[in-house]
Amino acid sequence: MTEVTIAIPFYNAEEYLEQAILSVLSQTYKDFVLLLIDDGSTDSSLKIAQKYQNDERIRILSDGKNLNLGNRLNQIPFIAETEFLARMDADDIMHPKRIEHQLKILKSNPEIDVLGSNIYSIDEDDNVTGKRIDISDDQLVCTHTFSHPTIMAKTIWFKNNPYDVNAVRIEDAELWLRTADKYIFKVIGEPLLFYREIGDKYYKKYLKGLPGVWYMIKKHKFSKDYCIFSAKYLLSCIVYFVFDLFGNESFLIQNRNDIKIEKKNYKFYI
Repeated sequence: MTEVTIAIPFYNAEEYLEQAILSVLSQTYKDFVLLLIDDGSTDSSLKIAQKYQNDERIRILSDGKNLNLGNRLNQIPFIAETEFLARMDADDIMHPKRIEHQLKILKSNPEIDVLGSNIYSIDEDDNVTGKRIDISDDQLVCTHTFSHPTIMAKTIWFKNNPYDVNAVRIEDAELWLRTADKYIFKVIGEPLLFYREIGDKYYKKYLKGLPGVWYMIKKHKFSKDYCIFSAKYLLSCIVYFVFDLFGNESFLIQNRNDIKIEKKNYKFYI
């Protein structure tokens, strides 16, 4: 019986979607369902997904609506019919052993509620530029937050802990802040995802999230943890804006990683 669903919601992701799909199909663990959810794309993304519809493991959902990421993420666990559910973004690349390794860890450590992994950062040309956390591959450490597209958990966990769709662009951060004290979150030191980070006026992305931040701190009545997150978020917005003015945004992107790596194609690390 199939145990895991891998879900990729996408919107106008034609540039990298096929690469993301192929990385899932290249998993060493073959018995999965790949759920592709189109959020009303206006480019060729849906056609790209439909190229793979003859694979019996793939399900495509396209209702023609643009509901936004949070609503799609909340929709996924009620479509998935497997015990476990893994997140994935449409512009990232899975390490071939991601599902095999995460599933093994969750089965061996049933006390873990949500499991993420370390990541390799990649640029627009698929070159690895850094490793996010400086820990050994076999370390399993507690955390209070994740690189969102690396997570895997039981499907029921996602049903019981929905994303707040009003926390626009920070849905995941709000979820971790809201649930971290109630559950066991862990991260494996092995980088199991190639996470695409392209420096292109990041401050604008932060600006789009400010209404969601304001909503979140009001919702949680200005409690300490949410205010600290909000202050850091606002500071990041300002810093990215200043660095962008001087053409140095790439410096900030590179310094998100604990370990800097000389640029090499991601396949070198597989």
